[in-house]
Amino acid sequence: MDTVRTFALILVTFVALYPVVTAAIWVAGGLVFRFLDEENLGEQPEGGWPGVTLLIPAFNEEATISTAVTYALAADYPELEVIVLDDGSSDATSENARAAGAGDPRLEVNRDPVNKGKAEQLNVGFQKARHELVVVTDADTHLHPRALKLLASRIARSPRIAAVAGAPHVTNRTRLLCVMQVLEASSIIGLIRRTQAVGRSVGTVAGVLGMFRRSAVLEVGGYDGRLATEDIDLSWRLLLAGWDTTYEPEALVGMQVPSGVGALWAQRKRWARGQGEVLHIHAGAVMHWRHRWLWPLVIESCAGLVWVLMLLLSLVLSLLTLLSGRSLPLLGFGISWGIAISVVALLQLTFALGIDFENDKRAAVAFLLGPIYPLFFWIFSAVAALHSETVALQRGPRHERVTWDIPREQVD
Repeated sequence: MDTVRTFALILVTFVALYPVVTAAIWVAGGLVFRFLDEENLGEQPEGGWPGVTLLIPAFNEEATISTAVTYALAADYPELEVIVLDDGSSDATSENARAAGAGDPRLEVNRDPVNKGKAEQLNVGFQKARHELVVVTDADTHLHPRALKLLASRIARSPRIAAVAGAPHVTNRTRLLCVMQVLEASSIIGLIRRTQAVGRSVGTVAGVLGMFRRSAVLEVGGYDGRLATEDIDLSWRLLLAGWDTTYEPEALVGMQVPSGVGALWAQRKRWARGQGEVLHIHAGAVMHWRHRWLWPLVIESCAGLVWVLMLLLSLVLSLLTLLSGRSLPLLGFGISWGIAISVVALLQLTFALGIDFENDKRAAVAFLLGPIYPLFFWIFSAVAALHSETVALQRGPRHERVTWDIPREQVD
């Protein structure tokens, strides 16, 4: 009986404290980055602005590609090459991209007749790129005019920096799900990247916006087309090869997010699967002593999955106890914990939205959804992790290439 009580105590303590501790770490990391490393005036690097190649992979993106190309070509950057990588689209993606370029010689549209997947097209783009600095963005985005200069200024701070993550902001905010993802982008993604950037080890230089050194990407073999999240895999391989990765919070890019539950579920399953695949492949190498500075990446990823499993176990045990007719002493504790977590989430949101306020003043409106955000998104992400990450963690990546077919809405 004592063993069972001890296990129950450990279980409850871990489930209760994990989100509080992680929130404190992210806020502390965000503060450190804010005061020590965040300022970037976008000043010209010594020797002038280096040339930049911007890659836009696309598949059936006729509704959005014009916006992405227009904003890319309008970027405030002196030496720019833009390559649209059409991955066998069956619609007017290539035609709309060329029309948006209006004959601009900086634009090249490369159409592959076969749908080979995003990773394979990006590898083609890195091979074709004329410049050492390569920026990757999505076809449903629109780039801020100063983003490229800010990314180039950040990567020029050290020759050891192989990649810089940009700062995505949600643009389609007409539905409740979209507004809650505004909170996620600020309170979770933004703070995590700031915290990881303190140690120059950002674990996800996402495909929505990231600048890379072409030579570093080619050195580690480029993107792996088997993985559901090829951007996380590439980021980890760059870190394992001894490169640094960091974050530029002022390099803004507007992006679309899923507006329906079905699309959101598909996205979260893919993210969870990709995280599991990356852990399956790289966790062992990261945990070697020579890579100890990367241990927080594995600990954070694994602890999150363990927390999901423990939370589910505690809920099942509570339900069985309730159905058996026994007293439920943890019910009052659970209610108090839920209230406390809501308070912690609001504090985290307040800090995150505060440091990003100058970049996205309208995001403050989403603060009204703060109390219900952790309830919905934690449960949603937890179910996705149980559904996809646990399987991928055990089995690893599939053998076939990952292809894509994501319906898009028109970007305003």
